[in-house]
Amino acid sequence: MSKKIIFSGGGTGGHIFPAINLMKHFFDKKYNVVLITDDRGNNFIQKNSQFKSYILNTDTPTNKNFFKKFFSYILIFFAIIRSIFIIKKEKPDLIFGLGGYVSFPICFASRFFNIPLIIYENNMVFGRTNNYLSSFSKKILIAKKLEKEFYEKYKNKTFEVGSILDKNIINYSSFKEDMNNEKFVILVLGGSQGAEIFANIIPQVLKMIKESGYKVEINQQCLKNQKNYLIDFYNKINIKNYIFEFDKDILELAKSSKLAITRCGASTTAELVHTLTPFIAVPLPHSIDNHQHLNAKYYEQKGCCWILEQGDFNIQNLFNLIKQNIENKSRLQNIRENMKKNFNKKVYENVENEIKEFI
Repeated sequence: MSKKIIFSGGGTGGHIFPAINLMKHFFDKKYNVVLITDDRGNNFIQKNSQFKSYILNTDTPTNKNFFKKFFSYILIFFAIIRSIFIIKKEKPDLIFGLGGYVSFPICFASRFFNIPLIIYENNMVFGRTNNYLSSFSKKILIAKKLEKEFYEKYKNKTFEVGSILDKNIINYSSFKEDMNNEKFVILVLGGSQGAEIFANIIPQVLKMIKESGYKVEINQQCLKNQKNYLIDFYNKINIKNYIFEFDKDILELAKSSKLAITRCGASTTAELVHTLTPFIAVPLPHSIDNHQHLNAKYYEQKGCCWILEQGDFNIQNLFNLIKQNIENKSRLQNIRENMKKNFNKKVYENVENEIKEFI
């Protein structure tokens, strides 16, 4: 009989995409796989109908007033009860938590059945859910060495495995320079939920770039209510554009782009590094535990990106930075060389090695 693993993660793409990537890997290895997620996470797996999934209605008590916090605890309690029934029905051999508050109930319920729990942290600082689960997890897997000092008592069960990305991205190994040296394609990524400020600043900057005599094209992620405006704006100033709310094929977009402007989720930044796409990092202000700034800082220190904090993200600063990279191509080439030293192609092998004693 095949071994069964329950994966749990949800909310943002930074939690659900690593879960889906791992599920595909272990499904191909003939494991039975099950996903526990929320409504948002479930939207991302609709094209993976071979995966069985459960939706948990739960919440986070973080940063809420007394009444809302109390209601959150009630939801969490009932999610734990439902998780107990799911475990009794599915009888998994291992539970794998990938962060986000939806992963807490099923991971917590693993204690009642003595089922091994593995947790994975994608960011440079431990998320709240993983923090709570650390004490009774069998192992803690991390994408990169944590920026903030981690609990000394967990040192012996914490292992760096790399970023869990789509295998097509991990296996991509060569940057193909566009033969048309005049064409400068920019990729804009706002995370799975978009970034409103990008649509306010970037079109004006590209207009200035074009008026300065440079040929530029744009592939830009946006919010639903921004799409028509952006298409109309770029068409009016004759800038070739592809405007999208979500596109899962980041590899194709990155391969055709010379520079990216992006929020700083762990998966997004790792994907850009693996595809050798230099990027301007614009961390989301007030992200939980400042994790987006820490993600960006990690790659800036490795020479893989430039950081523009949102307070400095204005038309003139962005124009100057893009213009410098158009005029001095060696800046981009130096970034690509640094990126080649900072990705891990053995992440799936590493994960398998760390969990094999439990399954």
